[in-house]
Parts: sequence; C-alpha cells; structure tokens
Amino acid sequence: MADAPQRPGRRRPRLYALTDGRTAAPRTVLTMDTTITATVAPGDDAHDGLPTEWQHVLALCPPPEGRAVAEIAARMGMRLTPMTLLLGELADRGLVRHRPPLEGAETTNVHLLMRIRDNLARI
Repeated sequence: MADAPQRPGRRRPRLYALTDGRTAAPRTVLTMDTTITATVAPGDDAHDGLPTEWQHVLALCPPPEGRAVAEIAARMGMRLTPMTLLLGELADRGLVRHRPPLEGAETTNVHLLMRIRDNLARI
C-alpha cells in the first residue's frame, strides 16, 4: 500500500499527517483528470515550512501547464483518493489552481491527444 513516495531508509509519513487529518473530501473536489498547477514557482519562499511531500507535489505542477491528478498520484507513488485529498488541501490553502477536465469537443483534437500520448510514454 503506497500512500507516500518511497525513500530509502526513511519511514513513510502517515496519510493523516499529509492531509492535516482530513478523511473526507475537502471544499475543493477534484477528479482524476482535473489539471493542477502550482501558484508559486519551485524554490519560492512560499514553499518554506511546507511538508516535503507538499513541496514535491508543487514541483511536479509548474505553471503554466500543470499535470492531471492521476499523473501526480502516479509520480508520487500514492493512491488516487489520498492524492485528491492532499491536492484539495493545497487548493484550499491557495497553493495550487485547478482546471476542470476538457470538454468533449476539445478531446477530439488530434494534436492534443498526441501530446498526451507522448507525455504518458515519458512516465
């Protein structure tokens, strides 16, 4: 059961520590295909004092592109539900912005689909 990124020689933090004890959906409800973008650049002073896992998530979602919730979860080695809770916490604190999934007409764009395929192949 992978709730947090694996680090050699270190224990994984408990899920409730990463989500400030939240076990239910935050005010910001996210789906697996919602795009997440950090509101501040990595290394910004706003990151000081944040848990390491939060900083890692913010580094994965640089503006302007960001990443989908499912991709962030995969890269962090976390299950989807805990990741949506964590990202909801970050959104509620104003550390990330979220954009709903693309509309049906936008998903038929061949160039967009090719970009998605290429990005998934890189993972």
